[in-house]
Amino acid sequence: MNPCFAIIDMNTLSGTSLRGMLWEIYDHVEIHIYKTMEEMIRDSNRHFVHFFVSTEILFSNADEFETLKGQTTVLAEGTNEAISKAGFKVLDCTASEKELRDRLMEIELERRWYMSDENARRRRIADRLSDREKEVLILIVKGLINKEIAEELSISVPTAIFHRNNICDKLQTRSIGKLTVYAVLSGLIDISDI
Repeated sequence: MNPCFAIIDMNTLSGTSLRGMLWEIYDHVEIHIYKTMEEMIRDSNRHFVHFFVSTEILFSNADEFETLKGQTTVLAEGTNEAISKAGFKVLDCTASEKELRDRLMEIELERRWYMSDENARRRRIADRLSDREKEVLILIVKGLINKEIAEELSISVPTAIFHRNNICDKLQTRSIGKLTVYAVLSGLIDISDI
């Protein structure tokens, strides 16, 4: 059974937007959106590994989430110190898209549920990258374009493009978010260096 995320938010648009960002980072995870706790409970045959809940849902269902603090991220406007002090992770929905993506990766990289068979396979794929491809991947994740990668490594632009294409083929993605996850999970780069 695939791991699942639950997004519980009465705002369908915000839930859909969050699901899109999560899918870019965690393509092997099922993500379900619910407007209420009752909807999510009715769908209890899922294996939820993480919950993204609005502050309204959290406050009206505090007892249910008290035991799930480590698996719950609260969708808030601002950093909301009170929720953080209560032991919940907080995602500031007023942040920029890049800040949201970075925070989503930090939140989930703290967890180890995704060392599933699929992720173990992907990690082995990352291990098949050559040393030069690993260097190129690190620079891609840092946001460098092909010309900058070529200059940094003293190689030609076509060679940089060749390595980039090999990396994408081996890791089976062209998404920078997914490449970043692979690089962090493989220990090639620390999330704080991105």
